[in-house]
Amino acid sequence: MKYELEKKIWTDADFEQMGWHDCRIYKIRFSEDLELDIDYILQWNKPDLEGLPFTFWVAPATMVFKRVKKLNFEIDTAFDEAVEIEDIERRVDKEGMVWTILTQQGEIEFLADGYEQFIRQEPSFQFGQTIPYIERYGSSLERTTSQDNPNRLREDLQAQRKKDLEDYENAKKRHLLRQEKEALSESREGRKLSLKDYLVRKKEIAEKLEYYDHWLQNTRFEAW
Repeated sequence: MKYELEKKIWTDADFEQMGWHDCRIYKIRFSEDLELDIDYILQWNKPDLEGLPFTFWVAPATMVFKRVKKLNFEIDTAFDEAVEIEDIERRVDKEGMVWTILTQQGEIEFLADGYEQFIRQEPSFQFGQTIPYIERYGSSLERTTSQDNPNRLREDLQAQRKKDLEDYENAKKRHLLRQEKEALSESREGRKLSLKDYLVRKKEIAEKLEYYDHWLQNTRFEAW
């Protein structure tokens, strides 16, 4: 699987096409500019089967607001609590363009001339909205579109990704079995199925569900 990037550097000219809902912030630096290291969610993928969670295409990105003034930083968070963006808003007042980064823990508001967002690495397919820290190769504020990430080639991480994809396929098979179990009960209640056929098929489904429950135990898909 591969996500085809439209472009690797986005700017405030693209603001209406972009969205930052649930993008995690890993690092912030303020000098003349305001820089943020984020996991940028490029695409929310509808589940293959109704009732399963979304999947995502995510990439590490550096967002740079240019020539920042009148920074008002009000974030209330615990040391180990992740900060995630709810939205980014902009408006024009008499002093210029006002930007507000809304998070679940508070707001960051400032004046800025605009922004650039650098997609530092190729997007990766994720079952959650963030990239595991080791997979994204830590945090960075590099303004680059070709960040080196040797961890992408690590055999143990590649093996884990392969297992996750296998587990995901098994989670989908289990989900279909659960749907079949519900349909079977409805058929029996509507007397569209004999008791014998109902009990035989119910037993078959229960055995398969037990197998998939065991397979997915202690994985990220256990509760899917």
